[in-house]
Amino acid sequence: MKSVWIIIFTCAVLLLFGCNIGTVHQNIQVPEPSISELVVTLEPTVPPMTATCSPTPTSTPTPEPTEPCLHLYNHPKDKFSDQEPVLDEYAYKSSNVSISIEKIVDPEGFPTPLAVFVADIYIESINSFRASWSKNTPEESQYAPLDILEFMSQKKAILAINGDYASKKDFGCLVRDGVCYRTIDNPRYVACILLKDGSMVVLEGKDATSEAIMAMDPWQAWCFGPSLLNEEGKAKNTDEFNSSLVAPNPRTVLGYYSPGHYCFVVVDGRQDRYSKGLTLYQLSRFMESLGCQMAYNMDGGGSSVLAFDNRRINHQQSTRSIPDIIYICEPEVE
Repeated sequence: MKSVWIIIFTCAVLLLFGCNIGTVHQNIQVPEPSISELVVTLEPTVPPMTATCSPTPTSTPTPEPTEPCLHLYNHPKDKFSDQEPVLDEYAYKSSNVSISIEKIVDPEGFPTPLAVFVADIYIESINSFRASWSKNTPEESQYAPLDILEFMSQKKAILAINGDYASKKDFGCLVRDGVCYRTIDNPRYVACILLKDGSMVVLEGKDATSEAIMAMDPWQAWCFGPSLLNEEGKAKNTDEFNSSLVAPNPRTVLGYYSPGHYCFVVVDGRQDRYSKGLTLYQLSRFMESLGCQMAYNMDGGGSSVLAFDNRRINHQQSTRSIPDIIYICEPEVE
């Protein structure tokens, strides 16, 4: 009987405890999660990249080719043509270049017979006054001379004479169209320099150093000579010429009047019935008679040649191919 009551008491306790648990469950409210809390936010495992602007690359400008100043010399307008270039047998005229050629036979005061060709030249830009080798360098040109007409065709030259034959020498400051090819000094050296402003100067002896010449920023520099006129533009005396070739010979001369105004002079020689040629002193006097302020003797003899419009103008009995020329062209010719 006692065990029955123990069972009844135990059941009562369990029943009472179960009711309290239900009450607790009813009193505790567990909030339901919101939709936003159920959405899983995926944080990036890699730190976000910060957008930075790379600096714009700075382009290095391509250096412009060095060119001589396109100096306008303001010559008389009637020297040039406002229309298309005009070409006749011994003259050429465009908006940039003016050339007229005269053959002078037996000029008064000079030995006869004598034939001299004078090309009077006006240019509006120093770019029209060019000089060139037959090859890339004077050394290469010495062994590859060209006929002057072949030279003219290659260079689109209007007028041309032979140059200084400097490829045969191992000294001198040589400049062609602003490019220096050699700087080797010699105390006996006579240099002719054409500057980019169109003026021309001659340096002799110890003054004719490569350093002095290059300091002038030359457009052309030649190595032959001698210079034929003094500082006043007057003829030199016979004893002033330091040359072994003083006898009458064919001659080639570059003459200078003023910036943009020049002349090419070629004397035929060694032909007793046509033209004997001139000595250096006679040549000096002739250049003075033309009114030149400066005159420079180039290579002569069989090299002396004047060509115009792809034709030889002078008449040498014995000629040779040459390694370099001096020529006139339109300034835009490359």
